[in-house]
Parts: sequence; C-alpha cells; structure tokens
Amino acid sequence: MNTHHPHDTGQGVGSMERGTPHRLAARQRMWLQAWTALSVLAALWSLAWAIGWITGAADSLAFAVAGLLILGAALWARRSAIRNSPPRHL
Repeated sequence: MNTHHPHDTGQGVGSMERGTPHRLAARQRMWLQAWTALSVLAALWSLAWAIGWITGAADSLAFAVAGLLILGAALWARRSAIRNSPPRHL
C-alpha cells in the first residue's frame, strides 16, 4: 500500500520559529482553547453548586456566585482573545 500522495510537498505544517505567522496563530489558538476550557469548567462548577443550593447544601450559593464570577471573567478573556487574534486570510 502506497501512502504517498502526489500533492504532498513534505514540508509538514510549516516553520514554527519565533515571529512566524504559523507560530503566532498556534499560540492564539492555544489561548482560545484554554479560555474556552476554563469557561466550560466554571459553567459546570456554577451549575453543580446551584443544584446544591436548590437541594439545600450549606454554603452552596456562595460557591455558585463565585463560579459565575469566574465564568464571567473567563468569557470576557475568551472574547478578548478572539478579538485580538490576527485576521484570517482565506
């Protein structure tokens, strides 16, 4: 079985040296994924403690509010990461 494709140039993903557009884009994607993951975790945290508050767990409302504050900060940082990303060229 021949796995070589005729259109393959063999250069891989490109240069990842400092200052190259590919490295900057990879860094931007990494930050976006990190803020997205933090947003998801904060949303789950708030939801779990809100359910705990409904069921009557002690101090769960304080934890739910703290989770909502963290969620707000993470969503703001994610939006900023998207806004500050370099424009995509098609």
